[in-house]
Amino acid sequence: MWRLSANWCGANRLCRRCDAALGVWRVFIVIGCVLGVVPAWAGDGADQTVSAPDFAVIEIKLTPTHQRAPISFTVKVAETERQRRHGLMFVSHLPERHGMLFVFESDAPRQFWMKNTQIPLDMLFFDSAGRLVNMIHAAVPFSLTRRKSTGPARYVLELNGGTAAKFDVQPDAQLLLPPAGQ
Repeated sequence: MWRLSANWCGANRLCRRCDAALGVWRVFIVIGCVLGVVPAWAGDGADQTVSAPDFAVIEIKLTPTHQRAPISFTVKVAETERQRRHGLMFVSHLPERHGMLFVFESDAPRQFWMKNTQIPLDMLFFDSAGRLVNMIHAAVPFSLTRRKSTGPARYVLELNGGTAAKFDVQPDAQLLLPPAGQ
């Protein structure tokens, strides 16, 4: 009975052409099964939510120029590798005078990008003495362009885009951190 139902071309046995077509269909079925199972097995992570690490929150001061009084900012501190990688990703709103301070172990050239960052940010790079190395104004959200320090930096302060201009931050700006443990 099988031979009769599989006899596609009318011959009383499977011809080479029909046998080849059946082989091709078997390959398509196997590939379809594999492609249907692999994504479910591998898991692309698209359905997983990204949880933000816990950040300490401190108040810092920024002296925009030596001739002006310091301005206070409330910042989350990113001092671990996980915290620094996450940064301000997925943040849709940053209150005025709030930001994030990235703290590194030593002075070194630094580079940042805006992957998954929804708001424009000013990036201020400071050396270990708190002196401004350079700043990037209003980095474009979601950009993969690397924003680099022009010299060694230990701290990077991210603020809402336009904040540095609003407070007239100058090249002689100084970052003032609270004493350790406060």
